Amino acid sequence: MVFQDFNLIDSLSVKENIMLPMILEKKEPAVIESQLQKLSELLGISDILGKNTYEISGGQKQRAAICRALVNEPAVILADEPTGNLDSKSSKDVMQYLNKVNQECRTSVLMVTHDSVAASYCNRVVLLRDGRIITEICKKESRKQFFKEILDVLSLIGGDTDEF
Repeated sequence: MVFQDFNLIDSLSVKENIMLPMILEKKEPAVIESQLQKLSELLGISDILGKNTYEISGGQKQRAAICRALVNEPAVILADEPTGNLDSKSSKDVMQYLNKVNQECRTSVLMVTHDSVAASYCNRVVLLRDGRIITEICKKESRKQFFKEILDVLSLIGGDTDEF
């Protein structure tokens, strides 16, 4: 699971936060180190492994949280507003890394977001309203075209006719 608020443990280093799920699963030290190196390189955070969580940016925290979520090689990552606490550049970076995780690790990412830009990085978007599925959109062309399609559907959904 990847949370909006990162949920890293402040008293642990970035490396220790990432290793924790593997330690709890009683993985061998060599497996832990190998997985840590592979995923930290994939997510571009190998240079901050020794830092404390309060010494790194929000984008780096979120990439560490994604790395932690991946260490035990799940088939699916659940992401709850993974860009909600980030500036636009960090949001873009995180979405590009989640896309990379999906492609290179073959891990599915099920993401909840209110951000149309973040949604445009996905292959499929399911729009909900009041807990019910309204529609589903699948990416057919470029990300730019998919973003436009998402916005078009959102503009058609609008509010209740008597809302104003």
